[in-house]
Amino acid sequence: MTVTEEEPLSIAAFISPHGFGHAARSSAVLAAAYRHSGAHAHLFTTAPRWFFEESLSAFAYHETVVDVGFCQQSALVFDVEATVEALRELVPFNPEATERLAGQVLEAGCSVVLCDIAPLGVAVAEAAGLPSVLIENFSWPWLYEPLLPDAPELGDIGAELARWTERATVHVQTRPVCQRRGEFELVDPVSREARLDRNEARRRLNIRPDSRLVVVTMGGYGEELPFLDRLRSVENIEFLVTGAEAAESRRNLHLFDNKTPLFMPDVLRAADAVVAKLGYGTVSEVWREGLPFVWVTRPDFREMASLEAFAEEELSGWLLSSDRFRSGDWIGDLESLLNMPRRPNPVGGAGRIARVLLDLA
Repeated sequence: MTVTEEEPLSIAAFISPHGFGHAARSSAVLAAAYRHSGAHAHLFTTAPRWFFEESLSAFAYHETVVDVGFCQQSALVFDVEATVEALRELVPFNPEATERLAGQVLEAGCSVVLCDIAPLGVAVAEAAGLPSVLIENFSWPWLYEPLLPDAPELGDIGAELARWTERATVHVQTRPVCQRRGEFELVDPVSREARLDRNEARRRLNIRPDSRLVVVTMGGYGEELPFLDRLRSVENIEFLVTGAEAAESRRNLHLFDNKTPLFMPDVLRAADAVVAKLGYGTVSEVWREGLPFVWVTRPDFREMASLEAFAEEELSGWLLSSDRFRSGDWIGDLESLLNMPRRPNPVGGAGRIARVLLDLA
């Protein structure tokens, strides 16, 4: 297929819905591809459509179950039994469903497939006769490995997912990577670009120009936030908190529920510090802005060690246990956090992955 000015390049993207980190990473890559070539995206995922509307100019959305990852009870707790049950529905991939998706990708005029840790995309690309680019900072089999004593079914499921991962045309790893493999290219953290400058971002969020703003977020999941009254009593600091039960803005506290769209790169551009669950998307976007960062960890999740090591080396801040986060004891340490230096990194790995995609297409 020859791409002309009247017929822009189209990229199919199979994106894991586990949290918002994969959707954010893929959005950054697809936005870079659009800037370089005007490429359109066809998104296959169950990550919410509104999330991509914040980032992408030209895309079609196809609600499709392409990956499971983990079934979450909250931002910090996952359900192993529910995860196994959901994976049994998907893996091994149904050949008829794979062929049907391949036909859909070809009908859309796509010439390359991007897979953000969703191996189904590799299977669909192969069925369609198209090249695939798989991006990851971990693999599902590697994450499932510690759970095998309690859920041995994850062994066969992980092996099947690994079989498809190995068949990708190009495999790119992104920092902070959990299991480095030297045969694959490694790129810097992939993050979306802010659309607004600091003053405009603050104006739209109703944050005073001269105040200090701390963002508190657990990513795309809800979490109990028993410390909100303590935040209201803090003087000289404003707080923007996501994952609340309802959206509300009163005095120094700006609450957002997870149904209210927030473009986090703009939120972080407005911020002076962040307290957040440790996750790829948040770490990458905090790294880009170079903000002081208190990261909330969960020791039962294997990815945490690599994310913690990266945060320790690349960011200003410290680790916080989930229990201490819920207690609110960290609120007394915010002055120290706000006095830490910023360490911005204006260029990440999105442009490089976009170039790989365009070269293949």
